[in-house]
Amino acid sequence: MRRWASGFLAVGLAVVSARTARADELRPPQNVNAEPGNRQSSVLASQAATADMKGQKQQAVELANQAIRADPRNPWPYYDKGMALASLGETDAAIAALNAAEQRFTPSDRWGRSVAMYGRANAFTRAGRCVEAVQAFSDYAAFVQKDDPRSAEMARRYAMNCKTGK
Repeated sequence: MRRWASGFLAVGLAVVSARTARADELRPPQNVNAEPGNRQSSVLASQAATADMKGQKQQAVELANQAIRADPRNPWPYYDKGMALASLGETDAAIAALNAAEQRFTPSDRWGRSVAMYGRANAFTRAGRCVEAVQAFSDYAAFVQKDDPRSAEMARRYAMNCKTGK
């Protein structure tokens, strides 16, 4: 009985570990410098994100540009710039920045890449460009489906709710 119980426990823990590992793939990395980026670039990117959250969209773009100049390999200032530009209605420039962010995340940083992909879908939705939004949400959903089926389903719902002419 004891041998069976310990075997069952080991199998159960292995299943839980496998599920956790899959879910962790889309979480932000902890205590890891996953992307390139020097300190100056990272500080400026954080300032850009803060400005964006405070509604200071033009300042966010300027800070993001400074961060990009400090280290063009860092994906976060491109993301920050893209989100601020989307809020300013500069959709094409926002998409270009979000694409640049996605390309700069390391292949193993699935969470970072998914954030950039979702940002692109959101930018198209805000602009009422539904055909492109549906495709971007579909790409995001396909990317996260295995790791986060609930987020994939949410993206599919958002795609169906896009309205043109915003």
